[in-house]
Amino acid sequence: MKIKIYFIVFIIIVLSNVILSQSSIEEKMYVSLNSYPCTRIMTLNGQIGCSSSHGGDSGILYLIDSDESYNNYFSYNQQKDIIIVFDSNYFNKTLLSTLYTKKKMNGALILTDVEKTYPYSPELQYPIKQYGLYPDSSLVWNPNGDGFTYQSFPFPMFALELETSSYIRNLSTINRNGKYPAYGAELDSFMQGAINAETCLRRGFCEPVGGQSIWSSFSAEIDQSKPIILVMLPLDTTAFFRDLATGTDQSAYALVVLLSILNSLQGVDKTKWDKEVIFAMWNSERWGYVGSTNFVNDLLNFNCTSLNSDNENSCSSPPILDLTFEQIKFENIYAIIEFNQLGRPIKSGIKTPNDSDIYNLVFHPNGGADQLMNVFTQSAQSFENSTIQFKTTTQKELPPCSSMSFIKEINKKSAPNFIGTLVITDHDYQYNNQYFGYEQDNAGNIDTTRSTLIDMIQVFSTSIDLLAGGNGTVKVDDFFVRDIYSCLTSSFTCSWVTSLMSTYPYNPIPNFYSSVYGVSPVNHISSIETRFVYKLATYLTQHRTNATNCTYDSDCDTASSICVSKVCIYSNTHFHDAISLAFSFDNSKSSWTIVNSSYPVFVESNWDYTTVRLFHVGSYTNEIWFLVSGLIELLLSVGIIFYIKKYLSKRYKLL
Repeated sequence: MKIKIYFIVFIIIVLSNVILSQSSIEEKMYVSLNSYPCTRIMTLNGQIGCSSSHGGDSGILYLIDSDESYNNYFSYNQQKDIIIVFDSNYFNKTLLSTLYTKKKMNGALILTDVEKTYPYSPELQYPIKQYGLYPDSSLVWNPNGDGFTYQSFPFPMFALELETSSYIRNLSTINRNGKYPAYGAELDSFMQGAINAETCLRRGFCEPVGGQSIWSSFSAEIDQSKPIILVMLPLDTTAFFRDLATGTDQSAYALVVLLSILNSLQGVDKTKWDKEVIFAMWNSERWGYVGSTNFVNDLLNFNCTSLNSDNENSCSSPPILDLTFEQIKFENIYAIIEFNQLGRPIKSGIKTPNDSDIYNLVFHPNGGADQLMNVFTQSAQSFENSTIQFKTTTQKELPPCSSMSFIKEINKKSAPNFIGTLVITDHDYQYNNQYFGYEQDNAGNIDTTRSTLIDMIQVFSTSIDLLAGGNGTVKVDDFFVRDIYSCLTSSFTCSWVTSLMSTYPYNPIPNFYSSVYGVSPVNHISSIETRFVYKLATYLTQHRTNATNCTYDSDCDTASSICVSKVCIYSNTHFHDAISLAFSFDNSKSSWTIVNSSYPVFVESNWDYTTVRLFHVGSYTNEIWFLVSGLIELLLSVGIIFYIKKYLSKRYKLL
């Protein structure tokens, strides 16, 4: 009897060891790769983006990096499923769609070690036209766009980081040459959302695309007797792989300019200003001007019916955390100045006295913008060696821009005033940005010198000071500009990040994708880049400090304050909700619902995790041999077990 008990205990121990060793075996079988997933977004009528099947999709790697390898794929005799590895030059809507429709593929890996050698944009040729001023326009602002971002794919796609790309390029070349052991990959990016936005929200598997806009003023409180100059830009960017949405020319370069203007205007005498200057950075603009539209709507229509009992600057019905925006009266806005794509101005063909190239920036005026243009032009001309000059657009329509949200309300007569609007860009008509909405719109996509950036900030800062009533004496801090430029366009690890932020991003590549708004009206999800811009704007526009020995921002006594080096810094800088007016929160169901489909409807799917894992693949002959060997081993094991059972039964009467 004891022997039987010992035998059972032995079997249990063996099984336990097998289970415990499963994870270590799995680690030896798979190698995880650093990657960036294509995710899924639901719209009113369907879905865009990518998703793997539940549990992931796998296949042998096949590299497409030439016309020959592309054509050979259609005759590639491979009995296993295939994961295509794309050289960046062969990753676009046309080629991928052809590959998928003509021959099955289980997923795609996109290499980033070699940049595209031709202009390309996965965005539309007129981005978000249906939500702008000219829904019937025939203009083509983005001629390189093919709308790839707005397609839906029933398989996973990942971009690989630089070093990983070189590694996978070599391994997939081995596969293509028919050598063994071959290499395969498992791609897991299962998105929980399905069907469309309404279904996904109802099931609780999606959140609205959105975020937090930021507005800031040097004034401790907005003087409602003064006209307002609104200096603004779209904050967010897009890319097919949203973790790589640096969008340097799309937005980040202009953001560097605006933050440097704040830094430059710190030292001017603002007691002479007879106008309020408000600086605004709108979030989720690339998804239908969501941030600016929501702000305009709140200025004109917001009515708090119940203040928060714990904070009189917060509303509980309808819920909004910060009511400071009510200091701003729409009718007081007399001028809008918007920076929109500034990083690729065209050389004018003219040289400065010290033989530097002069670049053209373009005015896109609307309404009474003559004074604005005159001041900017005169400021540029006042600097002897300035490398920028201005010209006026040849187009009658504004380019896609946040200013449209304000002008639309004026055109509908829902706003009581006329606003002079000036949009400043690097292009007259079609975008100079050859990679709009693509991962290659990074620091390498900028086509200006450092001195041109400094001149731009100098002229813009001087013009804003003059328009506000100052004397135009402004000094630009070159060190600040260099530091913040590197931080927002190349590596999110500059000294300002380390001094202002308590946490650091896992991905050092600056990413200005707006992300999702949050699970409720008061539970926001803000990216670290958005929080950093908010803190930096707060720091640059501070009007008082208090040495409180604080540790966290919450240790300071107001929402519009931050803790830096144990000092509370106070500023008139605020977040504002950037969520589409299409959505309303149903408290009874604790979920978002669609209430007005005339506004943008984009919701992002939830997911548990995403991963790319590499593994070895044996040849077909080897796998047959392993199968036969396994069967022989199984039969031998069964025979031995029966023999032992028979022997023990006969000898000891145990079994």
